[in-house]
Amino acid sequence: MSKTYMPQDVFNMCAVSTARYIDAENASLEEVARVFSDQYRKDYIDDGFEQDMLEAARNVIGIMEKAFPGKPVSSALLQIQFCIKSYHPDGKKKGFLQGQLFNKQKTPIPDRVAQCTRDVLVFHTGTMTGAFPIKPKRW
Repeated sequence: MSKTYMPQDVFNMCAVSTARYIDAENASLEEVARVFSDQYRKDYIDDGFEQDMLEAARNVIGIMEKAFPGKPVSSALLQIQFCIKSYHPDGKKKGFLQGQLFNKQKTPIPDRVAQCTRDVLVFHTGTMTGAFPIKPKRW
């Protein structure tokens, strides 16, 4: 099986997952981004996604810190992870296996950091307005 480029939703999940570690005392964002990147290098063409993941994670942290000043960022990001896994940014629910088996990213995404930032804002705003449901308690 030939490698493809990392799809936007996988990149978004990695960036948001990295950002959730901002509250952890035993790992830096750089270390977390490296761990996620190492896990995905076997599946995707490494086109510098580790540094982009780190940049996107920092953007995401900034968004959440502004939205919830003085609150732990990690708790708000669990909701964003739920949205990334369950919905497309346009509001449509993802289907069986989220289409990842059949949707291969054949070209690099040149603006994936900016797109991730936009998607997180869409999911955050959509959650606040009720467009996206709150994650189930045991999610």
